[in-house]
Amino acid sequence: MTTNEKQLGKFDGKVALITSGNSGIGLARAKRFVNEGAYVFITGRRKSEPAAAAKEMGKNVTAVQGDVANLGDLDRLFAQIKKGKGKLDIVFTNAGIAKDAPLATITEELFDGGIAQV
Repeated sequence: MTTNEKQLGKFDGKVALITSGNSGIGLARAKRFVNEGAYVFITGRRKSEPAAAAKEMGKNVTAVQGDVANLGDLDRLFAQIKKGKGKLDIVFTNAGIAKDAPLATITEELFDGGIAQV
């Protein structure tokens, strides 16, 4: 049995959330989780992109438009997960914005506006 065959099904019955799961690394991870048995919720800030990614994936995925920096969007997201699946097993936090700043100049406002890179 190959390594890939051993991994198939390792997420059977699991529910995953992948923020910014509509493209790039997030979409690749979402596809992998679905292939390994998970049901996946993906998010993205623009409605069309997560919807297109979910259509591309075809099964075991729900696209939810929302910005993870918006508490109202997060409340709506978690309510949808609870209503749809009743649980959440895995969170893959792929969304984020980086802003460069010297370590000594990082303020709370800068941190809240985006993860600072040192």
